[in-house]
Amino acid sequence: MKVLVKFFVFDLPPGFADAELELPEGSVVKDVLDACLDLLEQRNVTMDVNELKTATVMVNNKWSDADDPVADGDTVSIIRPMDGG
Repeated sequence: MKVLVKFFVFDLPPGFADAELELPEGSVVKDVLDACLDLLEQRNVTMDVNELKTATVMVNNKWSDADDPVADGDTVSIIRPMDGG
């Protein structure tokens, strides 16, 4: 199955605002995050792993947890944790 992943507020090079991932049926949000890390590593893009692991994740614009399922055609939005004051 294919899902579209959109990255928000991450310091990534041009062309990495979104990615289409091929995942096995029955995948959950954690599988999407793991696949994102693999993809970034394959493309030699460095990212703070903790930022990805603590990011807010939405599937089809609904807040999601790591064990929530994803389906073919879903859009997974990954929003970097914000800090500052």
